[in-house]
This record gives sequence, structure tokens and C-alpha cells, in this order.
Amino acid sequence: MLHFAYYTANNHRSEYKKFLNEKFQELGIGKYEKNMDDIFETLMNGGNPKLAIRYARRIINNGKGKTPAEIAPGTKVYELVEELVKYLPEEQKKCFM
Repeated sequence: MLHFAYYTANNHRSEYKKFLNEKFQELGIGKYEKNMDDIFETLMNGGNPKLAIRYARRIINNGKGKTPAEIAPGTKVYELVEELVKYLPEEQKKCFM
């Protein structure tokens, strides 16, 4: 979600899926499905990884003193992504920095 917008509402997953379906349809790639084989390529080409990291970090910082679960929809997945980016080809790294 954060690849497309600064989204802080703590909604049910059906609302997240609805949001993603709308974004994917705007991009002309059909519907979002959990465990999509090409989700990395989809987000690299149609989303904004750099923005997603920035938004996730902002949500966590705004909830200082709380756990990500208490912040809902807080996530620290961006920390894993920042670590994994180190192993991407140089051209793809640019999308994250």
C-alpha cells in the first residue's frame, strides 16, 4: 500500500485489498492477489519503493514509544528491505535510495 500512498488507516484487510485492486487497475495490471509471483516487478515498475520506505519510517516515528502492532498499520518491513537492497543490481538499488 505504501508504494502508492501514505496510508495510516487501521482498516480490515478487505479494505487494503480494495485499495490495491484500484491501484493495480489504474496501472493496467489487473487485480491484486496474495502471493503474486510477479509482485516484485509490479511494485518496482508501478509503485515507488523509495516512497514506501519513507512512509513506513514516518509511521513508525510518529508512533514513538509504541510497538508496530500498537501503531497499526505500523510495519518495520522497510528495515528488511533496506538490508536486502544491498544485494540487488546497481540499477535496481537506485529505486530504493
